[in-house]
Amino acid sequence: MKKLYIFSYGLYPGQITLETLAAMRQCGAVYTHCLDKATAGQFSKLAPGLKLNAGLNREETARAAVSALAGHDTVGFLTYGNPLFLNQTAAEVMKAAAGKKAAVTVFAGVSSFDALVNLFNLNKYSPRGLRLVDAAASVDRPFFTPDMDTLIFVPDVLNLPENAARKKDFVAAALEAYPPTARVFLADCASISGRSVKVVKGKISGLGALLEKINERHTIFIPAVRKRFSGGERERASGL
Repeated sequence: MKKLYIFSYGLYPGQITLETLAAMRQCGAVYTHCLDKATAGQFSKLAPGLKLNAGLNREETARAAVSALAGHDTVGFLTYGNPLFLNQTAAEVMKAAAGKKAAVTVFAGVSSFDALVNLFNLNKYSPRGLRLVDAAASVDRPFFTPDMDTLIFVPDVLNLPENAARKKDFVAAALEAYPPTARVFLADCASISGRSVKVVKGKISGLGALLEKINERHTIFIPAVRKRFSGGERERASGL
């Protein structure tokens, strides 16, 4: 039976697992959508003949990888982070492989979530827990839970021209849910693009300006706040 392996280098090559290395060596060909010629050089000894799909859309990327099954029993698809954590391209590759009746195996990898847990010391969540938000999936209806620690992934979608009105709604909803002094962080974790960690600190009152600094690698972290109501007035204190 034909096999397709989906694996990852984590956030940068040093995080690639022994399990992934072993799987990579079994592949007749390895395709990737997330490397250019410069970064691909870091994998020259691990995956000789690595095929680059940069510039293709999701469907084209999936078709290219799956088409290699015609000439190989096992084909690999190299991506970043944890392969199925907010990764629509990997999902498209799985779908295409299923259409070819190929057996698909997904190998776990280090994701931005893992890096953020360490960066913000989220060994213990707020009493109501930790909330993960895909900004792309919730852009039409922004909703906040101030009593939960919140990580908002792919917030750069808010800066797309077609989302200008949605961005205003996002900021307005945040200002309504949180006190002006609530803390907000923009985290740019170490990655193949740069090993340094960058964190921008701000407050909900300045969220609009903070969003202007976002790039495609940023995640927003908003620590939980506690809220109490007294005499019709709302008081909130930091929960961390």
